[in-house]
Amino acid sequence: MEIHNIHRNPRWLTGLTLKTLLFGTLISTASTSLAIGITDEKFTDLAGELSADETAVNLAYGQLNEASLASHFNPVGMLLAGNLRCTATWLGSEEDSAYIVTAAHCVYGDNKSEESRYIGERATFRTGDGRILAHGIATTNFAGYTQCSNDIAVVELPLIANPIDSNGQLVPKPVFADQPEFTGFQYQPMTLAGYGYWGTPTLGNLGWGRAFGQGGIPLDFGGCLLNQADSEEAWAFGAPGDSGSASWHWRDGQFIATGIASRWLGWAGRSSLHTRIAPHHQWLKRVYPQINTVTRSRTLTESSPIELGSVERSVKGSVYYNAGDNTLGPRDSQWDYPSGFTYLGVYLTDQSERTSRLVILRAQRLTHCGWGEINNGVYCRGGANKGDLKVWFEHEDNAGLVPGLYQGTFTLEAKGWHDESYQSSIALKANILMEGNRGIEGTVTETKATRTIPYDSTVRGTIYYQAHGSTKSDTGGPVWNGEGGRWSTLDVLVRNRDTKEAHSVKLRASRLASGCMWVTMNNAVSCQGDEQGSYGQLDISYHESDNPDLPDGRYESYFNLKAIGWHTNFHKVLTFRVDVNKGG
Repeated sequence: MEIHNIHRNPRWLTGLTLKTLLFGTLISTASTSLAIGITDEKFTDLAGELSADETAVNLAYGQLNEASLASHFNPVGMLLAGNLRCTATWLGSEEDSAYIVTAAHCVYGDNKSEESRYIGERATFRTGDGRILAHGIATTNFAGYTQCSNDIAVVELPLIANPIDSNGQLVPKPVFADQPEFTGFQYQPMTLAGYGYWGTPTLGNLGWGRAFGQGGIPLDFGGCLLNQADSEEAWAFGAPGDSGSASWHWRDGQFIATGIASRWLGWAGRSSLHTRIAPHHQWLKRVYPQINTVTRSRTLTESSPIELGSVERSVKGSVYYNAGDNTLGPRDSQWDYPSGFTYLGVYLTDQSERTSRLVILRAQRLTHCGWGEINNGVYCRGGANKGDLKVWFEHEDNAGLVPGLYQGTFTLEAKGWHDESYQSSIALKANILMEGNRGIEGTVTETKATRTIPYDSTVRGTIYYQAHGSTKSDTGGPVWNGEGGRWSTLDVLVRNRDTKEAHSVKLRASRLASGCMWVTMNNAVSCQGDEQGSYGQLDISYHESDNPDLPDGRYESYFNLKAIGWHTNFHKVLTFRVDVNKGG
């Protein structure tokens, strides 16, 4: 089937193979043309008539231009690279560089089909108000562009200015999908803001100007999302110049970027194809480690709460929250003037001991009357619905917790008060570092090892060491041999302070055998004639060369090892802290 046949009957698209779809037209443009194709029906609804007259066009697209300036589109702008004009989205800025995601076919590269970098193309990125955010020689990263499913690139440009909103405040980083949950977005409204041609199937090209559109994605062709404009809810599609624009879905208090505009199928096709973002999230995190994602934005730490925006915006009436999976909290609803907060209990795993412990959290729901308990569905007049959700950790509520890294998942159930059919399970994560000095043997940093006291001097015979809790070691049970100059490798679960994600850090652990040599930590061998009493000490150190795949960042955690007597029934759990800054 050829593309012009698709134009005659857009509904045939649902029967197409991925191979056929990939021959769609790329939607970048070398002209000055700008944004979004819409259905004839939507144009008529906006302009009052289906006409290419300038008055009708300006009336229809004037409304779409205004809608494209909504706050959640603030990171969206125009990318000028070489002789191409595309759409792109600001990911964030670090020091003197801006990071921008767009379609791979919008930018130059000499090895696009492989995961690669290209330096040398001059580019400019402007926001919706025309301000230049970044300009200069680009460093462009490719995931390996071969087709629609991987038509994605990240451009690093010299920073001119960070994006600001209409109030002069810094625009927060947008949220990108990093979970394989296409079915959760399937058939849900999808919004676009881009810099592609204006037009309709009947009228064709009508001009240009930044614009907004709403579509819907019914199908995923192996990572290539099909957006079809075929209903009152889905009436917009990407056109030339929209390449690189993010497609956004509203989900429980957040606009989430789920796709990158890649191709269109002509005016009559009323459809566009979008590279699915989630399958590339690991690559995106390598290229720009500070990217904001669904998982990161919904992860609670001891110092950063979870905050979700107007959850009620797509629901008729108000929304309240009950406790869900692994959550102790309200199971009913109330209607009262909002005040105070709700205590929640969640069971998290203490990684030092690999045991489950109850951690207390606090939560609130926002109305126009203020913050209050989460199961309070009261609606206060004063504008658009709110229903903001905030969950946070207080040290004073958890004074009984021993130092350690506490991790786990929990859910809250969002329920409609007026629309009883509405219910959504909001999945959240906790990654809490409970700090303290109780019983800590020492701290391992990137520049300093830690060493225990000579534990052999406290017992009859000798001591050896083994991994405990979630810590893993490449050495097993106890041994007695004279092989010196060796160490054990530990795998310790740590948390990246900035991204909130868990990683594994490799450390070296060596035991001093009676002052004569260093051996693996599980080696209980003793050397004769030691008169210094310095035997049995354990030395733990970090070496960057042992962690080549660990992304740059600051990593923190606690971990446990067990000291065990060879000749006696001695057992003692030892707690250590990790505070390693790689690349800092």
